[in-house]
Amino acid sequence: MILKKNKYIKHFIALIILASCSTTSENMLVNSSTSEERSLRNFQGIFDYESYALDDLESFQRIIDSEVLNQEQLRDTKLLINNYKKILSKKKYTLELKPDQQYSKELIELIYKFGLPIQISWNEKNKNSISENLLTKKIDGFCSSLYDDAIASINKEITRDSDSILVIYSKEYASFINALKLNDSNLIAIEYDSTNFQEFSAKVLGVDYSEKRFKKISDLNPNQNIKFNPRPRTDLNQVIIFLKPQEYKSMIPALRYHGGSNFKYINFISSMEDITDPKQLLDYEDSWVPFSRNLSSKVKNDSGATLERFLALGALNEWLLIQILDQARVQSAKINGVTGSLVFRSNSCTKRIIPLQKISADLFSS
Repeated sequence: MILKKNKYIKHFIALIILASCSTTSENMLVNSSTSEERSLRNFQGIFDYESYALDDLESFQRIIDSEVLNQEQLRDTKLLINNYKKILSKKKYTLELKPDQQYSKELIELIYKFGLPIQISWNEKNKNSISENLLTKKIDGFCSSLYDDAIASINKEITRDSDSILVIYSKEYASFINALKLNDSNLIAIEYDSTNFQEFSAKVLGVDYSEKRFKKISDLNPNQNIKFNPRPRTDLNQVIIFLKPQEYKSMIPALRYHGGSNFKYINFISSMEDITDPKQLLDYEDSWVPFSRNLSSKVKNDSGATLERFLALGALNEWLLIQILDQARVQSAKINGVTGSLVFRSNSCTKRIIPLQKISADLFSS
């Protein structure tokens, strides 16, 4: 992890220097834009709080000395250095767990990776147990659950749209509709209760009505050759989808087939839970999903586990990090987490912000 972090920082400095060389050449402008984008991605990578060593402090200081940071980046990097000093200066961390605590094995592995002096105290009476479901339940120290934060991400997007919004849902996710910030007049909620995704999609998008109308017109004059292109409904801009993980793989292609690019398709985070290979996400291409940039960079390098597993381990890693920051008496921290961007403040719950990302092949390219 240390070697990886140093690689990030060296790459970051090199890219910033390259981006600073300007020219009027169009090719150089394109290259500069690409370099800046990669530099930002690598700069965010140093805030993952995943390894702790004196080498990290020296590398962070070199970033400051390079004089290529804007004021916000400089402030954040200085805060990062101060937090690392506090974390590294503490002689011992203590973690209380129940002997039968779920995820004990995973926590021990994470502690080993952190490389900090963390001691586990096994206590039957410990009240601070970790939730069995790290996605649906709120974890101690966080303001809300991962599912709730994914809803917040969707709400942030839909409040920009004044048109009606179609919500397609399975009965298992019906309760999430109430969490959407929509006026009843703008909400069209339809339960998926079919076994034929193509027929269902054509119906909810209004394509089947267009086809029936065309048939009636054609029947009036069967000898006339009329060109026909089915048109989906025009009163919608966005389609929000709350389905079981395995249902997305057929629903998204069916909606795209009948609706084309006329709608913005927004999937709930449940759409990722059965994915075992990043390439499988291309079934959802051009749709949007609450999905952290840190997570996309991790899964492209480690296929085999489901994304649900990645998210659960990420949430567990972040819970452990909160314990470390709290015991090290860190006042505040910005964290590039696996589940999202985290904002930690002492004596307060930790907020998580999950961006909506458009699914494309570029999301998982190196």
